[in-house]
Amino acid sequence: MTDHQTMRTRTDHTSSRVYACVVMLVLSLFLSACGDGPVWTRDNPRTVLTGFLQELEYQDTATIWEYLSTRTRQALDAEAAAFNENASNGAPRKGHEMLRPGHVLATTREYKKIETVSSNGETAVMHIILHDETFKTVTLHKEEGRWAIHLPI
Repeated sequence: MTDHQTMRTRTDHTSSRVYACVVMLVLSLFLSACGDGPVWTRDNPRTVLTGFLQELEYQDTATIWEYLSTRTRQALDAEAAAFNENASNGAPRKGHEMLRPGHVLATTREYKKIETVSSNGETAVMHIILHDETFKTVTLHKEEGRWAIHLPI
């Protein structure tokens, strides 16, 4: 093998290594940006409730809808149907539009921490501890492999 061929082979290997490193770096950045997926898909009731409260602060009811249990969604859909039946004009309301911050807290700035009261793998009872040391109780149920928040509506 000539010096030129040896040098070219080394250059090819170096280029391949650099390319592989760049690909791995981009892939790792992409995966770390993805995290564990949307908060509501995670298998931890505390994380789900925390994410729910954060989204509630933004009042993005369409996103909040994804956190809710089937039973809660059905209750909100029924409220929307009753509203639409009695409304004389305007666009019909959807279930997620019936959700208000007051269903859980007047404002998410009221709470200072979340405590797990009980959890058996299928149902979790959480307390949202407020600044005045009182609490709101929230129940989560496992539905289709994810934790979903049940609101008493």
